[in-house]
Amino acid sequence: MKTLYEAGSAIEAHMLVDLLKQEGIEAQVLGEALQGAVGEIPATGLVRLVVNEADHAAARAVIQRWEATQVEPTPAPPRRTGSGLARGLALGLVIGIGATYAAYRAPARQDGIDYNHDGQLDERWTYSPNGMPLKLETDRNFDGKVNYVATYDARGFIKSAEADDNFDGVFETRQWLQDGNVQMSVADTDGDGYPDMRTNYTHGVVESVEFIDPTSGKVRRVEHYTLSVLKHADVDTDRDGVLDTRLRYSPLAEVTGREPLPR
Repeated sequence: MKTLYEAGSAIEAHMLVDLLKQEGIEAQVLGEALQGAVGEIPATGLVRLVVNEADHAAARAVIQRWEATQVEPTPAPPRRTGSGLARGLALGLVIGIGATYAAYRAPARQDGIDYNHDGQLDERWTYSPNGMPLKLETDRNFDGKVNYVATYDARGFIKSAEADDNFDGVFETRQWLQDGNVQMSVADTDGDGYPDMRTNYTHGVVESVEFIDPTSGKVRRVEHYTLSVLKHADVDTDRDGVLDTRLRYSPLAEVTGREPLPR
């Protein structure tokens, strides 16, 4: 199977599956489980369409024709009220919103630290004109390349981050945070461009780790933790897409029990 298209949502992906089917091309949707876990977070890079390699060229032509028909909606012209006062108030509102955005979100200055004194900033912050942080960029191994990037919300909390944890120039790990605590992270551990490991957190503490089959998009193993200690894992032993066995572990991560999961 070969990746054909990265969809913005599962709804869009299934719509394109139906479109391809009308052309006699079979396609599959992978990554729906990942989108469900991130909730309102954009699904870009998570949900994708795959087809047989032999059908890829024909399927790509169908997608390109579909993309060519997608146009941005034309905004409706403003309604005339006949009131100069109303127009003035509207203009003032727009100017006020623009000024507020500029004060809080428009990049204004950068600052940072050169930890190894080589003349390059190893940690760089971008601030809005009123001093609110917007972005943090870090070169953690001092190779001259940024390998950690975090963005901030309007309150000054980190809302998302991505990292190149093996320093190969590719950002394979992404995190989403709320109120300063990590909620979820996904990682591409095999370098194929798609996440195959998902870690879930409660109040910033690891609760479970899911291992995902990159070919099917289904969870193959879920590990459950308490205070960073592995307690048990649910495993799909026969690779049919259903978790069927629970393994229990000692504090030293040794298997102490095995039991079937109800179907």
